[in-house]
Amino acid sequence: MARSILKGVLFAGALLLFGQIKAQDVHFSQYASSPLMLNPALAGLDNGDYRVYVNFRNQWPTVAAGNTYRTYAGGADMAIGNVTKYNSYAGIGISFMSDQAGDIHLNTNTIQLTAAYHIMLNKSGSQQLSAGIQGSFNMKSIDASLATFDSQYDPSTGIVNPNGPRETFGRTRVIYPSAGLGLLYVGTFKRGLTFYFGFALDHVNQPDISFEPSGQDANGLGAEKLYMKETFHGGFEIPVGTRLTVIPNFLVLLQGPSNEFDLGADFKTALGNDARTSTSAIHFGVQYRGILDAVVASARIDVKGFSCGLSYDINVSKLLPASHTIGAPEISLMYTVTTKKKPRPGHCPVAF
Repeated sequence: MARSILKGVLFAGALLLFGQIKAQDVHFSQYASSPLMLNPALAGLDNGDYRVYVNFRNQWPTVAAGNTYRTYAGGADMAIGNVTKYNSYAGIGISFMSDQAGDIHLNTNTIQLTAAYHIMLNKSGSQQLSAGIQGSFNMKSIDASLATFDSQYDPSTGIVNPNGPRETFGRTRVIYPSAGLGLLYVGTFKRGLTFYFGFALDHVNQPDISFEPSGQDANGLGAEKLYMKETFHGGFEIPVGTRLTVIPNFLVLLQGPSNEFDLGADFKTALGNDARTSTSAIHFGVQYRGILDAVVASARIDVKGFSCGLSYDINVSKLLPASHTIGAPEISLMYTVTTKKKPRPGHCPVAF
């Protein structure tokens, strides 16, 4: 009992101390395997005709047993229309996300619709610029019956009385729309060296998310809005010999007072004789999420359009006494289908 209370105190304290490095939106360590969540400009840019994917993440299993942070996501996108004489084309996608957090089951559910256009900047398609827009329908809810309050705590005994006075909520469900946009540049140069850089904005309308019917926060100090999120991501694909490709990459998330920085590298070994033409490969990767948050180890296998990825967050923050280094296991599945003999121009960097 005392040990579980200690874990809870350490967990709450770490969240307060390190809130500066946590983006408000949920995130995946395998962010490249959730492309429509990463950047709307990636819709339909899949090195094929269409793709489908699913993701699952389970965070803090040793800290809050039975009340961990579980996130499910998935989507499908495809290229549409004929390639124009300028080697450009459009893409569309639909995606979802469902997240449950903590003791009172804070649920966030999202459905997103995305459209993008991919412009080849030269005839060969080695230079490209993509732009995308995204609209989403969102719902947040809590189970107020599971909450406990200061008014239920008896300091003389140290016991929480479940039948003591409780606070009330104006509402336990909030529905709101959100809008986003994104840009992506990809350039392929001599010897197969590829550079990519993407930028995205989410929640540009900064919707109200308060559980108070008036939209104000609990103290009436002003509207409680969801901060706009800025995403920066990029990296290189560097061929080393005929079968090995080294892919250094980064991700920066900025959302109100919160932020996240990821820096890492992926090592891709083609199972065929040539990394440029083989559709089967094995990946091993490592990321560092700062500041002093986690080290992420990952592995992925690609076989003829099907990809399966596994990753594990090794917690290195001050939550370590409660987490025992266990942060979040994560799995991703993706299937890309190519039906046309001649592939569309352009290159999707996050598909590696």
